[in-house]
Amino acid sequence: MKSRTAVSAMALVCAMTMGLAACGQGDANGGADGSQSVSAAAGSELTQQKQGLYTEGFNKLIDDSWGVPNNFENYQKLDIPNASATSSISFPENITTLETAIEKLKEGKAFAGGTQSRRTDAAVDKLLPQLEALLAQWKTLDPYYESRAYREDGLAKGKAAHTALMTAYQGAIAGIGELDAALSEYQRASNAAKIEALTKSGHTAEASLIDAMQKADHFTTAVIEDKADEADRLLPEFVAAAAKLREAEAALPADNENKSEFGSIAGYVDSMIGSWRDYKQSKSDYERESIVDDYNRAIDRMGDVEMPA
Repeated sequence: MKSRTAVSAMALVCAMTMGLAACGQGDANGGADGSQSVSAAAGSELTQQKQGLYTEGFNKLIDDSWGVPNNFENYQKLDIPNASATSSISFPENITTLETAIEKLKEGKAFAGGTQSRRTDAAVDKLLPQLEALLAQWKTLDPYYESRAYREDGLAKGKAAHTALMTAYQGAIAGIGELDAALSEYQRASNAAKIEALTKSGHTAEASLIDAMQKADHFTTAVIEDKADEADRLLPEFVAAAAKLREAEAALPADNENKSEFGSIAGYVDSMIGSWRDYKQSKSDYERESIVDDYNRAIDRMGDVEMPA
């Protein structure tokens, strides 16, 4: 599944975007009766490993504190074209995080992924040079600002580099958006296949969980994109899925290894719905942010759920 920021839809490792085999929970072969296993629903093991590495890199790129969108926002606030060399300028970057993201994307690209990975591969091919262009800018400008060299040249180098840096940022942000869409497409298709496989194999509680989170994914996307009509349209099915998840959690034995996780996730899902209803009254962005926060918390707990192979 995918966690979110206010910028766009984001991914998280070993929740539902990654296949279960890649998380150490069985192989990607069919079941004993010849039916498709749950893990195989996400594609071959190589496909799952590829998508998992892409996901890891993507998470780094959109990190709330050190990701590209946050650094871009902070750089724009500096207003370098109108800034003075007498100002104290803290240049926003995180070279280490960006280098790690690039490394993960390249590792993923090295895996064969088949037809399921065509769109993500194409997005990564386009994104990598955009990220490397931004990284090159950061590596050039960070020591310039860190050493306060801008006080010596009247900020001339910083102003001269501004247009190229903005172009690098904009290219990276656009490329991140394309990878976001590609990962979403893969995730949603694999989740639908997992729900079918879980249901056929009698794991209805786990199917209800993935279904609820899939609906939470679509609902959160509408909230982030400020599409109130779409969120209202999706709400009834989301509410029904949340109720079904509560029923599944209540039916689990007290000693079931997933009972705590089911309860926590159901609580976050209910809170998302409640925050939307509050938002409809208050029109406060705080409520929309709360929906995204609760969605991310639910995704975090998804990583702790033990799924059948």
